[in-house]
Amino acid sequence: MITITHDVTSSFYRSPKGAVATGTQVTLRLLLSNYSDSIHSVRLFYVYGLESFSEGYVLMRRESCEEIEKPAEESRYPDDAVVFSADIRMNDEPGLFFYWFEVRFEDGRYRWGFPDKSTEGMKARTLKSSPSFRSDGSEVIPGFQITVHVADFQTPDWMKGAVLYQIFPDRYNRGSQFDETKALEEMRFPERIWHSDWSEEVDIAGKEPEGYEACDFYGGTLSGITEKLESLAEIGVTVLYLNPVLKAKSNHRYDTGDYLNVDPLLGSNEDLLELFEKARGLGIRVIMDGVFSHTGSDSLYFNRHDRYDSVGAWQEKRDGTPSPYTSWFRFDDDAEKRMLEPRMSENGNMIAPYECWWDFHSLPNVHEDDLTYREFICGPDGVLARWLRAGCSGVRLDVSDELPDSFLRLLRRRVKAENPDAFILGEIWEEPTARISYGHYRDFLFGRTHDAVMGYAFRKYVIDFLKGNTNAITLRYGFEHLCTVTPFEALFSQMNLLGSHDTKRIITKLAGAPQPPKREDQIRLTLSSVERKRGKELVLAGMLLQLAFPGAMAVYYGDELGMEGYEDPFNRRTYPWGTPEGDFTARVRRLMKLRASTPVLRTGRFEVLEADRQTIAMRRYLTESGEDAFGRQVLGPNEVVVRVTRTKQGATGSIEINGEIVYS
Repeated sequence: MITITHDVTSSFYRSPKGAVATGTQVTLRLLLSNYSDSIHSVRLFYVYGLESFSEGYVLMRRESCEEIEKPAEESRYPDDAVVFSADIRMNDEPGLFFYWFEVRFEDGRYRWGFPDKSTEGMKARTLKSSPSFRSDGSEVIPGFQITVHVADFQTPDWMKGAVLYQIFPDRYNRGSQFDETKALEEMRFPERIWHSDWSEEVDIAGKEPEGYEACDFYGGTLSGITEKLESLAEIGVTVLYLNPVLKAKSNHRYDTGDYLNVDPLLGSNEDLLELFEKARGLGIRVIMDGVFSHTGSDSLYFNRHDRYDSVGAWQEKRDGTPSPYTSWFRFDDDAEKRMLEPRMSENGNMIAPYECWWDFHSLPNVHEDDLTYREFICGPDGVLARWLRAGCSGVRLDVSDELPDSFLRLLRRRVKAENPDAFILGEIWEEPTARISYGHYRDFLFGRTHDAVMGYAFRKYVIDFLKGNTNAITLRYGFEHLCTVTPFEALFSQMNLLGSHDTKRIITKLAGAPQPPKREDQIRLTLSSVERKRGKELVLAGMLLQLAFPGAMAVYYGDELGMEGYEDPFNRRTYPWGTPEGDFTARVRRLMKLRASTPVLRTGRFEVLEADRQTIAMRRYLTESGEDAFGRQVLGPNEVVVRVTRTKQGATGSIEINGEIVYS
């Protein structure tokens, strides 16, 4: 059967490779071999767009051996193998360009070339029949993908190759000036639980009648973080990402109560400004968490519990008193009646008379198309402008795939108007360029919304390899896929994480037992000494992969100590100050410092040198003239090679700088 060869990682088959700017002309080639019948024609079929899609095809031209030389890796094909090519210019609007190949024989038979899923879409698979699919953008289009971004897409240089440290503020550090008396004053609400002992276990029960509400507190403060800035700078941290710090009911503070004021348990607005200033003086940028898809029900804007001196949306529906915030929220038509006569679900829980985020009553959804809400968040004097002017260097957008594209575009315009060098990071768990949600492809990494996203796709490739679910060959294809579909500016700014406040602790994920369904069982499980030893090796291997791959190397607080725990709340335990720091911690910090201090590891070019079942070798390098991936002159070593090998016991790895082993 005829073989259709196309490899998107090779500039022979696709030039230029990777994502491209609008209006770029792209040359696409395929090689045909192992056939005996006469070829009638070869066509390139394509679908392009984003919010809507158009279809078309191009008749490909046959190239003679005199016109083009086949790449060395194709030398194994017969001499009569033929090449067909087509030049096609990308649209002048950003979006997605999907393509595939059709070969027609003189006898009327057809063959098709579509991406091979086993190679993460990097190479072609020859098919006898074309798969059926909708090409209107409502479902996955199974062609080779070219991401087409705006021509002037640019992300902040300080985020490219950064070392990012994520902190859950309540659990990091109280600080030397901590006053427990003031903290206890904030425990006056009946659902709150205070941990006087910093090392006490997290709460999993809550209080009656509501039960667990994530309302137990340890008293970590912004001043406590500020006091640790110098030590963070010493281990290579260049960016701090803080989980929400604004006033809220819960300890995670994703239920925003007041967008304009710091939670008093954490400190004051002045404390946050001091953190911004002192961090900047040490070369550290601070990213705040922005929660704009919902507020808290216990907030100035909704005020369900009457704890704020405001007329919230709840008051208007209940009492009829006009509120400037009611249009932000979506109430049921019979909301007023149901406030008096609650409706109950089959399991006995009250059904809220308003739209909630994932059915959590404490998180009423916001109507992001409401013009007064847009002005409040994105206006010239809105929430974003306020904190950017105060010294914040960027915003991480919570559940940004649940925010409308139009809102995201408005948000970008405001952020960049305030500070072109500010960073916009999106929480998206899937590969973002071809993400479908709410029935269509989304505008995530085309230069009109986010700068970059949290690298959960990177994380999945790494964990699958380290846990033995895949091999290094699949990992290589995964890395090459990310490099191919992600715009360059976003790729080097992506937050490549191993763990976060929404995942299991990485050492538990890699070496621990499967998570039991009940928190009562999760709280008791810890790693055995054998599991912990293996887990440390795997975590270090994961960090070597972070070190080698383009993007920001992200570390969740305490992972450098090997903190354990399953999902929330066990991944949010307090930082164990005073714990002896052994070889594992020293190695993690060495990798962080190496990334921060070695320019070629931050912005150097990237390639996978080799991959077999257990080992992957990657290279970061400069050109012979000393230029990095962005064509800029870079000082220091011109080549770093990182190798990672998965073993039965765990994993090993090494780093070579200009041929000299500096880590093993």
